[in-house]
Amino acid sequence: MSSTNGNTIPRELYPTPSECVEALLAQLQLREGDRFLEPCFGTGAIFNRVNLPEGQKSFAEIEQGIDYLTTPFGQQDVIITNPPFSLTEEFIRKSLSELAPDGTMAYLQRVNFLGSTKRVPFWAEVGFPEKTPIIVPRPRFVGGGSDSCEYAWFIWDKGNRFSNIPVGTSHIISYTKKTAHLFAKVAA
Repeated sequence: MSSTNGNTIPRELYPTPSECVEALLAQLQLREGDRFLEPCFGTGAIFNRVNLPEGQKSFAEIEQGIDYLTTPFGQQDVIITNPPFSLTEEFIRKSLSELAPDGTMAYLQRVNFLGSTKRVPFWAEVGFPEKTPIIVPRPRFVGGGSDSCEYAWFIWDKGNRFSNIPVGTSHIISYTKKTAHLFAKVAA
């Protein structure tokens, strides 16, 4: 949903921009035998970029008849997704219940999702993510425009598969052809 005007796209299909996926996956250190789950396949922006054999990857997608919230997947080593905003709490709860004890989970979400008064009990229940790299620049979802708020990857990293991302709040830079020049000075 746009935080600017409240308009939503049917089924909340906001495909994850490829530069956001690439920036995150460049930091992911998969292990031999890892089982990966993408709870919201959408257009495959995340699932198709995870470099694991097909037998070690699973997904759910309601448009393909696989409802994540009603389908058991068993323990997973890595879970990464961009969930429907209105169901984020339910998705996080289920993912945490299916995450292996040394698992790693990353959810794309608005930063202000952390600060809502109505979610205080939710965060007390599940615990804040250990790592929250803010995506710079703001992602451009549907129609090429950016939203009016910041986004981050909410990462629970018991398995330390994102060892290069610091604990706490940080930045993750998603390079595009249009913005690469802006970050040349940062890298120097």
